[in-house]
Amino acid sequence: MARFEGSGKSRKAFATEAGVGLAIFQYWLYKLRRERRPTAVRKFPVSEVRLVPVTVRAQSTAPALIELRVAGVRLRVPVGADPGYVARLSAALREARAC
Repeated sequence: MARFEGSGKSRKAFATEAGVGLAIFQYWLYKLRRERRPTAVRKFPVSEVRLVPVTVRAQSTAPALIELRVAGVRLRVPVGADPGYVARLSAALREARAC
């Protein structure tokens, strides 16, 4: 992979020259690139995160919370919490569950 990245060649040209099928070459290229990424930076496919509109009506004097279930864990998040933080927390829980 290091030779490929320094070659300046297209994936197809490099794979052909190396005598490797393009599909196999791309599989290993993507796999090794994913493994090189630090865990905290790893991106999850958009299909794993679903956001839906929610209308919250206060019924008591207690702080309004949104309850989420992620990887078997129940999270209660205050209304108005930073969505980016909630997404990162959810991703970390999913990843911890996978270990």
